[in-house]
Amino acid sequence: MTIFVFFLGALLGFFWLMLLQTLFWNPSKSDSRSHYQKVNKVSDNHWFFLLPTRWPLPLLYWAIVCLCYGGLCVVAFHDSQSFLAFVWLTSAFLLSLTDLIDYSVYPQLLYPAHLLLALAQLRSGASFQWLSLGLLVPLVYFVWQEKMGGGDLLVLSGWRIWLTPTTLLALLLVASSLGLLAFFSYQGIWKKRLAQLPFVPFLSLGLLIVRFIAFHTFDAFFL
Repeated sequence: MTIFVFFLGALLGFFWLMLLQTLFWNPSKSDSRSHYQKVNKVSDNHWFFLLPTRWPLPLLYWAIVCLCYGGLCVVAFHDSQSFLAFVWLTSAFLLSLTDLIDYSVYPQLLYPAHLLLALAQLRSGASFQWLSLGLLVPLVYFVWQEKMGGGDLLVLSGWRIWLTPTTLLALLLVASSLGLLAFFSYQGIWKKRLAQLPFVPFLSLGLLIVRFIAFHTFDAFFL
């Protein structure tokens, strides 16, 4: 059953990629050149995805992304709250892709994702974690200093009310550590300073690790 879920998830991942391509990365012929020049200029640091002129994503990247989403579906399938896990991990997956490719968190995707997550949380009987609200206040300073993107804060704002303070702290710790590792690894490999780091993928990895893989371990560690 796990293998079936994995391959079904990989096919669904292909569907999500096609949907994102249609909605956000498929400009009209009249402005296609300016669109790709804009995206490639932003992505000039050779980050994971680059958009060539003719193909929105190299085929190898399509395969990698689809297989990764298949793995997320397996995690959601084995979670005690499968529907909630599926909604949360899918929204994190889609937001991570847009941030990776063109450093954007699209409102057309962000707000429906937060709404679906809220409905899934309420359906599962989850309660609001009001104490977690205060943990994001210091992050506003980093956004104001342009050390952190506003989209990153908006993503966290939709997640934080469903995470306990300890879980949210662990998520930020893991995401920051992975981001620093990627930052210095990039410098070591390409001998070039990374101009901009897409942080939503690291927030999503932190969510996956802390909330869905090692949830009880992190809670016990902080307590």
